[in-house]
Amino acid sequence: MKKKHLSSMLILTAAMLVAAYVVYEHRSDRAGYDPLDEYLETEGIDVIERGEVSDLDSNEFERVNETGVKPGMLLKDVSLPTWEDDEREISVADFRGEYVVLNIWASWCRYCRKEMPDFVQFQEDYGDEGVQVVGINRTFQEGSEENVDRFIEEFNINFPTLMEYSDQLSLDYQVIALPLTYILDPDGRIITRTQGYMDYDMLEEFLEEAKYLYEESDDTA
Repeated sequence: MKKKHLSSMLILTAAMLVAAYVVYEHRSDRAGYDPLDEYLETEGIDVIERGEVSDLDSNEFERVNETGVKPGMLLKDVSLPTWEDDEREISVADFRGEYVVLNIWASWCRYCRKEMPDFVQFQEDYGDEGVQVVGINRTFQEGSEENVDRFIEEFNINFPTLMEYSDQLSLDYQVIALPLTYILDPDGRIITRTQGYMDYDMLEEFLEEAKYLYEESDDTA
C-alpha cells in the first residue's frame, strides 16, 4: 500500500514539475516578447498578425478600375527608400511598363529564406524580357539592419530592395503573413496575390497568366 502511495506521489510530483516548466517557459517567452520570435507556421506561411485571411486568399481575377489588394485591382503606389541608398526613394509606379514580381519579406522568415534563391534566379532569367523582381523588407520588424545586410549578401540579391521603416505599407497592402508576393502587369494591375512560399515553377506559371490576361485586355480594349 505504501509503495502504491509513493508511486502515485512520484507521478503527481513529476506532472506538477512538467506543468510548472511549461508555465515558466510561457511566461518567460511573454516577458521577452518580440514579434519576430512569435509567428505561427501554417502551410508555408509565417503568420505575423492574427486575423482571418480567407477573404484575401482568392486569386480569382476580376478587372476593375479601383485601387486595392485583390486580383484585377490596381495596386496602390508607394515610395520607399532603397537598401542601396536610403536617401533615394523608389516608387512601385517606377516599374510601370514591366511585369513586376513584388516580394515582401523579412530575414527571420524561414519561407522567405527558402524561396529567395528562386526569385534571384527568376530575375536572372527574365530580367531582359520585361520582368522586374522588387523586394520589400519589413525593416521595422528586423532586429537590426545588419540582419538585412547579411540576408541580401547571403543570397546575392540582384534586384532592388525597398526598406519599410513603418507599418503603413503593411496596412495598405494588407500584409497579414510572410512571405507575400504580388504579380503585377505593366499597368500595375494585380494578377495574383500569394501569401506563402512560392517556387520557380509557380513564378513562371503566374508570369504566363499575367501575359495572357494583359494581352487579352489589349485585344478587348
